[in-house]
Amino acid sequence: MKNKNNQKINAVIFDMDGTMIDTEKIKENGWKYAGDCQNIVIDDNILSKIRGTNKEYCKEFIKEKFKNINFEKLYNSRNEFVERYLNINGIKMKKGLMEILDFLKTNQYKIAVASSSEEETIRRYLEKINVLDFFDVIVAGDMIENGKPNPQIYLKAIELLNVPK
Repeated sequence: MKNKNNQKINAVIFDMDGTMIDTEKIKENGWKYAGDCQNIVIDDNILSKIRGTNKEYCKEFIKEKFKNINFEKLYNSRNEFVERYLNINGIKMKKGLMEILDFLKTNQYKIAVASSSEEETIRRYLEKINVLDFFDVIVAGDMIENGKPNPQIYLKAIELLNVPK
């Protein structure tokens, strides 16, 4: 494969939630549940501002929006909701994921995941769907200073893959 500048593409970087696995909506429902537990409303407008961002960004945003909120309690409630759901229902892999990962590995592409989720969560989820071994590099939201939409997570993945941008 080549890019628009006719350069050979030799690496692929994946996001995780909502791209490889169907967890994005579950996490959003977890935020709503956690808000209900603390008598605050985390609506779709708030979710659109924190979707795809890391924990630190969420913390700053939520604490700005809800001045006296116990963010750690809120975050833990969200995580407990998500884990309960996934333990009961499992993690659903996006259609075609195995085929694309097989293709990339067979054709010797380097493969990374760059997700705003925490590293432990990424590893656990990818292990549950039996794809962890496909990835050469994992860059997590807790490994960078500036979360999405800042490109730092992707730039870190490129650096660790040791490929040109």
